[in-house]
Amino acid sequence: MIKTVIFDWAGTTVDYGSRAPVIAFKKAFDRAGITILDEEIRKDMGIAKWDHIGKILEIPRIKDQWKEVYHRLPNTEDRENVYGLFQESLINHLKKSTELKPGMLEAFQYLTEHSIRVATTTGYTLEMMNIVRDSAAKLGYLPELVVTSEDVAGQGRPSPAMIKTILSQFSIDDLQSVLKIGDTVVDIQEGKNAGVITVGVVEGSSLMGLSEDEFNRLSKSEKVLKRREVRKIFENEGADLIINNMFELSDVIQALNTSEEVANG
Repeated sequence: MIKTVIFDWAGTTVDYGSRAPVIAFKKAFDRAGITILDEEIRKDMGIAKWDHIGKILEIPRIKDQWKEVYHRLPNTEDRENVYGLFQESLINHLKKSTELKPGMLEAFQYLTEHSIRVATTTGYTLEMMNIVRDSAAKLGYLPELVVTSEDVAGQGRPSPAMIKTILSQFSIDDLQSVLKIGDTVVDIQEGKNAGVITVGVVEGSSLMGLSEDEFNRLSKSEKVLKRREVRKIFENEGADLIINNMFELSDVIQALNTSEEVANG
């Protein structure tokens, strides 16, 4: 029986298309005189933001730009400066806007009604997460436990450390009673490393990278192709289950519970 669901945040439960961090990364690097592409940002989306900036600074094209602008390669001080600019930009953005993704409130209500506990892991810092959590709570979504990499000595995804903290605090022994739901490759890696059931969410994901308006403007056939592209990535990563959106979560949980009842019958 599914007893616990562990959600990601941006791109999974809030911020359709995970646009906020992309915008913040672009603004931070732009202020540093560096042009960065969406695909360069999304490649490692979901890991701790300090680690993410380190990954971006290792991209050959970015290193070449940095040498052209500063006549040297980026160092730790540069990384700290860009990280500070990123934090400032993202926090300002988060203070202005947090929106639940379609179907999220209904999914949360279903979980609450069926006494399924809800926790979260994230690539956001604690300061960022406090803003998002408070805004989401006002919209009706309030997880029981929010864990960041700062709670586990900086061990961000794909480390299972954040999930293991949740398992410990919830006194969970049966890993197959836990779903980890996310919209990025590292969400799936995190869940698999922890040994729980992994679920990829397609629409509004960072992997798809489209805003809600952009997705809704697609033709029916274009939507099918976009969903298929994202599903393929999740499948290649070994996700146990894949859902299009949060409206499908209750059916997935019911199907898992039924199959377990049949197996134990």
